[in-house]
Amino acid sequence: MIDQPPRDPWRAIWQVATGDYLIAALLLSTAAGLAIITWLPQMPVANPAAYAQWLSEVQARFGTATPTMQTLGLFTITRSFGFRALLVLLAGCLLLRLIENGDWLWHNREMAKPAGEWHRLADVHLPNVIDDLRRLHYRVLSNPPLIQADRWPWADLFPLLAHGGALLLLVGLLIIHLWGWRVEGLTVQSGARVTLPGTEKWIAVDEDARRATHSPGIMTFVEARGPGVQASAADSTGHPLLLQPPEADPVTQLTVALTEDQYFAIPEAQLVVRLAPQPGRAIEAHSPVLLQVYRSPAGRLATETVVEGDAELTVDDVTLQLASVPYARLTATFNPGFWPIGAGLVLLVAGLLGSVTWPVRRLWLREETGKAKGTGDLPPTLARDGEP
Repeated sequence: MIDQPPRDPWRAIWQVATGDYLIAALLLSTAAGLAIITWLPQMPVANPAAYAQWLSEVQARFGTATPTMQTLGLFTITRSFGFRALLVLLAGCLLLRLIENGDWLWHNREMAKPAGEWHRLADVHLPNVIDDLRRLHYRVLSNPPLIQADRWPWADLFPLLAHGGALLLLVGLLIIHLWGWRVEGLTVQSGARVTLPGTEKWIAVDEDARRATHSPGIMTFVEARGPGVQASAADSTGHPLLLQPPEADPVTQLTVALTEDQYFAIPEAQLVVRLAPQPGRAIEAHSPVLLQVYRSPAGRLATETVVEGDAELTVDDVTLQLASVPYARLTATFNPGFWPIGAGLVLLVAGLLGSVTWPVRRLWLREETGKAKGTGDLPPTLARDGEP
């Protein structure tokens, strides 16, 4: 009985970690998590208004099953420990495969030992076969009587690019998770420049609230547009009057976005003004605005009109001037991992396409008693006669 050497457990672990089955399982699990994310709306973070809207939409869609689904973590998949652990395992496997591919690329620069059973090649001459292989862009190495033909280095380099690109993509996602941020529902009016909370980044919009300008490094998306008003008032002598918005200090010039009905008072004239988008009209940047002026404290309606664009209205001895200042509701994102993700996608696609069009092939040839024999990845042009 022949004693077999004990199996190295570390090599077994390495083979499992770099094997195709493990990485396929991790990729399928990650794809399943991402598929659930596209179907189930994920819970927003650090935005009470967005959370309230999300909760109402989820309850309307899933009804009584919402608490159970929330307990199972189906609305916070990307922030769950399991999904993050899955990405860590995937990154670890990609790193190990990257190391292994680099090792293959280094060692395959020289001739290797033949692998597989030798077969006699029918009706071929070895010099002609070598010329054909070179025309097919094979690298030919010779160590008489053995000849090796392979596709090094590109066939070994493309898997290296694919695994490196996938790893770089995960690194970019990690950078975004650690240092990136997203602000939703940000309202910016024309002519205003808003500094984002906790940062030095700023955002402004053009006169029609169609396009946003911002500081470098961030991306913005216009979600919706609507009307806004800049109001001022003066008495009969032209003296400016103070405007008192709710829970704010009085000002002589007030700018409001009509995301909802807006009120302000003119204390010196004992008037209260209500501004609202005109009912029954689609809300756009320069939509008509319903203007109502009430006398205080009686609460009687003094005048009501619909204004569009800039307007001037006189109530008693007060001249009310309104200027159209539309608003845009924006989402702003800061993605510091944008370039690593972009570079990773390019490398990943290049590696996958290259591996498909230029797969790893390696074959060995030799000549015995005037007959050519071959083993390894023999191309279809080299027919075998079946005789070893």
